[in-house]
Amino acid sequence: MASQRGHQLRRNYLFAFLILVIGFGGLLGYDLYFKPYVLSQTVVKVKVAEGSFLPKNYELKTSDLYLDSVQTKDIPSGVITDISQVEHKVTNVNLTNGSILTASLVDVSDLEPQRDEGIFPIPKEAIYAINGSLRSRDKVDIYLVEGGTANQARSSGYGTAATGNENLGTAGSTAGTGAGETQPAGPARMVFLTGVTVNYVRTEDNNDVLDSENGNTNNRFTSTGKVAAPELKLKKGDGELLGQYLEQGKKLWIVRVE
Repeated sequence: MASQRGHQLRRNYLFAFLILVIGFGGLLGYDLYFKPYVLSQTVVKVKVAEGSFLPKNYELKTSDLYLDSVQTKDIPSGVITDISQVEHKVTNVNLTNGSILTASLVDVSDLEPQRDEGIFPIPKEAIYAINGSLRSRDKVDIYLVEGGTANQARSSGYGTAATGNENLGTAGSTAGTGAGETQPAGPARMVFLTGVTVNYVRTEDNNDVLDSENGNTNNRFTSTGKVAAPELKLKKGDGELLGQYLEQGKKLWIVRVE
């Protein structure tokens, strides 16, 4: 009888020991593997001296950045996961040490104007035609159309159906290539600027145009409003020349290319 009790006691001790080992093993596996590799993601953080910060409009260098593993529950939307995405990009806000970089904190799309650039609003009345699918961060080419030609085209039903492949000349090259030195003259329809960045796309009540209330999520199949007027990032010389063309009564044909 005593031997049976002793055997059961040894067996209970063995089970307790095995449960203890499995428990410790599970905790170690969770902390050393599952938590850092399965429940975490590598993100880019900012490295700054203690008590200091990186100011707004600061150009990030490789020495300012490092990779770190962060639990997925603590990762914000739009997080940056590769240092190359933000190298030589400009900060949108002040950043402190250890900040997790996101697309809203860093100008990854080069939307912020440099010293020789500006964000130029295009009045609705100056637009001959524009893509209804236009969104912020798109690239556009700008064609100039004579005011009289544009009005005749609209009255004849031509309007936005024009192809733009006929009688194309060149008033400027790409945005920022010194188009300010070009004199306002040319054929009835011509290329003015190419590869221009769209900073904002506004509706008539000055709201941003998005795919849906949740953002640009469905590849432009829907929109939160009708495109009325864009705001474009231009070299200041190109913006001044654009103003001269508009004063002459020319219209803008704005074509999305990227």
